[in-house]
Amino acid sequence: MNRYAPELALVAGGLLGVVFGGFVLFSVGELYSAAVVGAAFGYPFAAYAVHTDADPTTVLPPRPVAAIGGLLAAGVLVDVLRVFSPNASTLLFGLPFALGVFLPLAAYAARYGSPPPWLPHRQVEWGCTVLAIGLLAAGIAVGAAVSGSVSALLIYVAGGVFAARPAAGGRGQQRHRLVAGLLAATGLVIVGVTTAGPLDPWVTAALAAVFGPLLVVALTAPISMDAA
Repeated sequence: MNRYAPELALVAGGLLGVVFGGFVLFSVGELYSAAVVGAAFGYPFAAYAVHTDADPTTVLPPRPVAAIGGLLAAGVLVDVLRVFSPNASTLLFGLPFALGVFLPLAAYAARYGSPPPWLPHRQVEWGCTVLAIGLLAAGIAVGAAVSGSVSALLIYVAGGVFAARPAAGGRGQQRHRLVAGLLAATGLVIVGVTTAGPLDPWVTAALAAVFGPLLVVALTAPISMDAA
């Protein structure tokens, strides 16, 4: 028996997530709040179980886990639109919560499983980049720059890390990524200064444009095990 007892950690996390998520659901009647709270309590235990188990896929099959994450994320978005007025601003408000529920499960599936053949890595990265740009623009347009920028940051980082899974890009590619992010941020600030209206949304989007590439480079950089 594994001395780290990953199965017990998984059970404990599941129970805590269900108990606290259920409490929130019955207290305020919001499914999206219950899902976020349940994930906040359950995911750390699940991460410990996955990390300490020699083969977590025997208990947690990657593709079904990703599918469950997708269903939970869709439920979060639908409930946010139900609780608040159904418009673009509300959708952007709920998207970070949906991504927070989905992306950890998708990351597990990508790490321990094999993606389907219709999800080539580079195309996923480009698709996430285009989607992130669209979210930045939508957040500025509808007055939800914070939630739009957070969602764009999460999606861009997820796409970059997913694409680097087979083999991380060289230093030249990483340098180009950082330069592109810096140029995009500079452009956003310049546009914000030269147009009428508050500058805050543009600065928020510029911060996401800077930190996205930085996080991808940090998360995909090879770790040297050489002694100092």
